[in-house]
Amino acid sequence: MSLSLFKVKQTYFEKLFKSNANSDPNSNSNSSSSSSNHANKKVPKVLLLDNITTSIISLSYTQSQLLSNDIILIELIENHKRLSTMKHLDCIVYINPNSASINQLLDEMKSPHFRKYRVFFNNVAGKNDIEQLAVADEYDGIDQVLEIFQDYYILNDELYLNKSLSMRKSVNPVLEQAKSLTSLLLALKKSPIIMYESNSIDLKKLSSELLYIINSNSNNNLFDDLNQRSDTPPVLLLLDRKNDPITPLLTPWTYQSMIHEFLTIDKNVVTLPDNQVILSQQDDSFYNESMYLNYGDLTNKFQKYVEQYKSETKQSSIENLKSQNLAELKKTLTKFPEFKKISVNILTHLNLISGIDEQISKQQLWDIGELQQTIICDLDNQSDIKNKMIQVLENKAISTMNKIKLVLLYSYKFHNPTDLSLFIGKLENETITSPLPNPTQLELMKKFTTLFKSHDSALDSNQDQHEQHQNRQGLSNLFTNRKVNINNLFNRNSTNHSGNDNVYLSYTPRLNQILTNLLNPHGGGATSNQGSNLHPNLSTLYPEVIKQQYGDTSADSIQDLIIYFDGGVTYEELRLVHEFNQENRKINIIIGGDEMLSSDEWLKKMYQMISRTENSNQGHEDGGFAMSTQDRQAQLREIL
Repeated sequence: MSLSLFKVKQTYFEKLFKSNANSDPNSNSNSSSSSSNHANKKVPKVLLLDNITTSIISLSYTQSQLLSNDIILIELIENHKRLSTMKHLDCIVYINPNSASINQLLDEMKSPHFRKYRVFFNNVAGKNDIEQLAVADEYDGIDQVLEIFQDYYILNDELYLNKSLSMRKSVNPVLEQAKSLTSLLLALKKSPIIMYESNSIDLKKLSSELLYIINSNSNNNLFDDLNQRSDTPPVLLLLDRKNDPITPLLTPWTYQSMIHEFLTIDKNVVTLPDNQVILSQQDDSFYNESMYLNYGDLTNKFQKYVEQYKSETKQSSIENLKSQNLAELKKTLTKFPEFKKISVNILTHLNLISGIDEQISKQQLWDIGELQQTIICDLDNQSDIKNKMIQVLENKAISTMNKIKLVLLYSYKFHNPTDLSLFIGKLENETITSPLPNPTQLELMKKFTTLFKSHDSALDSNQDQHEQHQNRQGLSNLFTNRKVNINNLFNRNSTNHSGNDNVYLSYTPRLNQILTNLLNPHGGGATSNQGSNLHPNLSTLYPEVIKQQYGDTSADSIQDLIIYFDGGVTYEELRLVHEFNQENRKINIIIGGDEMLSSDEWLKKMYQMISRTENSNQGHEDGGFAMSTQDRQAQLREIL
């Protein structure tokens, strides 16, 4: 896979910790012999980070990896004035090229605490910054200065997160977003066509900033010749979360998504009551094989995993070793460390699955999840769905948050003001709802359809009418027979795990239709008035290097696709991308966003949107979020 984020991570690990300090072609050739002898010796090193690269390092590399490469001390450059002088140690500096970190590095070089320095920036450094660093290096302590492009978090092989402290603190977050995405493109060695959803003012600004960065950096060859091995140009697809508010609202039913929904994954770390769990696709084979499994298949696989462990440890028990010869005894005993590792792994996933199961039962999510899918996938008639909604809203045991999610889904699907007023009345009844919804939550329910209703008629419906009819016929019995074993709904023994065969996975994210249209350009999709677009709701920008190398690319198929969700991405959309990659090995897709969303996190973001809208008379503060379609188009024309 050419778009492998793990490969990027390994490449940069080797550059940071394995390359020789004097491998720089500009270094003095007369010192090659001594530097070779120095390189062969293991020299303890200090790793000097800033608050941005600290998170990147901790997410990407383990402590044992750092120790194996002689990193014996990690310090923050913010504390450079309090560092101890240790001239027997070399220092690897790895920082973001922001003004604060640059200034702190300049101060360190004016009064160095270590013997030699190798300086790495995790994004493009300015020419002026490099010149200042050269002037500040009065003691000639710097052996090497390199840019390595890692201004983002690598969560999985197909998932990245474009969210850093520099973005949150910046007065121009769009510029920081663009810089981070530029870093990713350079790491992957891709100079892409930029596609973005044309109804989004935010994406218009972001795409324009990216185009400017790519074109302006052509002079220093950063983006030249990146696509020489590709027959077709890569594509960077920018999507706006506000165009799909439904996917993050739904309760997910696959392992990785459920862990984040119920237990929260923060940069691959899950905090449980008794300990912290690190989820590693590379180091945990059970997690790697199970992360996209539905809940029924997951529990089945875990049971087999436990039974296999029991069987193997029983065969290797002390009682069974008595009759074995010494060779067999030695072979068996070597397995015990591995058994210990497996037992810890089993306990880890037992705790995770137990935590998920506890939340499903506590929140009555078998019923809630079924109703969510029924509403959004049109699996029942509106009258019956309304009656089920009333039953749920009158159930004291169901949380206010889950009731709000259902009302939002119903409002989005049916847009019936009378029903909405009825539901809100139920939510404001303190005898059946606790706690009562606050004013912002009530305002969101009232304005949800106005604010989020998709203007894309081709993608507004999750399925066409024929598919909806089939679902009604094939799944109607699931909603009339309440005695059905809930685990059977996951079709554990079925070889077909498509969403349409699984009531809890009936919904397919809007991204599915976008990718289907993009990756099948000759499948009858419409073209826009720009002609070069593969979808009528996407606008396209072509960097100069693309025009020079490929010319007219309107008929070309896509091989490498980088997706970015402005406003947050979900683990269910990652699962969809993984399935696309598995089904067609000629297609390489990775996905990311500025946040990993759960349903509760998405609700909080929408509350913030509502609050900003209320504080702005004309609703312009959220980038045109509360404008009418005509107002959006008018503002788009002004900045085009």
